Amino acid sequence: MMKSLAHTLAALAATLAVAASAAAQWPETPLQMIVQFPPGSTTDAVARDIAMRLEKQIGQSVVVVNKPGAGGIVGVSNIARAKPDGYTLGTVNYPTLTIIPHQQAVPYDPLKDFSHLAVVGPYDYGVFVRADAPWKTFKELVDYGKANPGKLTFGTLGAGTTNELVMNRLGRDLGMQWQFIPYKGDNESVTALIGGQIDVVNASANATLPQVRAGKLRMLVSSGPSRWSALPDVPALRETGLVDYAQESYFSLAAPAGIPDEAREKLAQALQTVLTDPEVIESFQQKYGQAVRYEDGASYARTVARDYQRWSAGSPANVAKH
Repeated sequence: MMKSLAHTLAALAATLAVAASAAAQWPETPLQMIVQFPPGSTTDAVARDIAMRLEKQIGQSVVVVNKPGAGGIVGVSNIARAKPDGYTLGTVNYPTLTIIPHQQAVPYDPLKDFSHLAVVGPYDYGVFVRADAPWKTFKELVDYGKANPGKLTFGTLGAGTTNELVMNRLGRDLGMQWQFIPYKGDNESVTALIGGQIDVVNASANATLPQVRAGKLRMLVSSGPSRWSALPDVPALRETGLVDYAQESYFSLAAPAGIPDEAREKLAQALQTVLTDPEVIESFQQKYGQAVRYEDGASYARTVARDYQRWSAGSPANVAKH
């Protein structure tokens, strides 16, 4: 019996040793990074840059896969449902965790189904029209909208995003009746704007700055809390004196809940290294108009839980100012 017990203990020790060795070897195969918006969006461009830099930190390829749709729900759902083995992570937009779940059923638990890894930073958004549009300022657009109810159309990401929420709130607060046209991503809405299918977009920098520089778009206002460094002459929304709130939504990275501790810790550390690098911060701002304000995953999980409860109570406080 003692001999049998010894064999059992030896086998158990060997099994544990193999498991420990396997864990220590993570990552053994390429990783997948799911992006919830289409190619050409700011999120996609920044994610691909992060993936390239992450590869150097962890010694494995990181393959970017776009899963757009429903204001980010499709891609975020894919992250939540992925096997929690440390080989899938993805980009997550703030409204899919805090706002949209109170407006419609979503196929994930926003507070339990994710292991948050890092915040990249806030998105910068702006309100744009075609360069040949008659409105030179945001106030001129508002005055036209008030005088011509129902004639203006605006495009953004899907319903429930801060883009749509802030534009509908502006319409309500400023007495404009304008029609919302949803798109899968900023690249689609900007193309529609340039093509004359809609009158206005609320969009981020990567899809809009090249068109502004090419003379195709005009930025009327930054809908965020401050002016864009790339377009410093364009006022922020609060500076117009028309409203006293701003739009802000966060770009974060997460994995499915329950990934191995070692994978989570290594991913979190690698992302911290990338996102606190001064060269990366400067590069992302210049190339994509994406501000980088790193926050660790545990801290952001608390922010999500707090803001989820705020939206549960029906509070649209400052749209997405947190």
